[in-house]
Amino acid sequence: MSSNLEIEGAESKASFSVKKLGFITVTGDLSNISGTIHFDPDDLSSCLFDINVPTSTINTNNEKRDEHLRTQDFFFVEQHPDISFQSTVVGQENGHYFTSGNLHLLGTTQEVKLPFSFEEGVFKGDFSLNRFDYALGKKFPSFFVGKTVQISIHCKTKT
Repeated sequence: MSSNLEIEGAESKASFSVKKLGFITVTGDLSNISGTIHFDPDDLSSCLFDINVPTSTINTNNEKRDEHLRTQDFFFVEQHPDISFQSTVVGQENGHYFTSGNLHLLGTTQEVKLPFSFEEGVFKGDFSLNRFDYALGKKFPSFFVGKTVQISIHCKTKT
């Protein structure tokens, strides 16, 4: 069963959490994800993820913080309007799906591995990244803004 699926932007988001000052957890999300997914559970070698996330949609439910996150101190939205992911491999390990590919953020591309599930037209996955690998908030030491960012992806596809 092979499917070319378009992402339903209004129903999809990337959520994140990061420690601040070592003990406060800041959460937020980015919305309006777009892109296409080719998914065939019977032929994982033919699968492909091509996903874009607009950085301007960042929302932590704190307008002042969101404005700061959009500046060159963090996401530099003017210069880098999107975060993108293109898969290079889709596979299965221990009965669970994963995709590996290139995550492009702030002019830097790093390979990431993302375990995911797929049920009823929804892809869900969780992974973490080191924000310093992308120079994200590089002037803020890891005590002020944690080094590790936890990310959850929820992509609903159009039927």
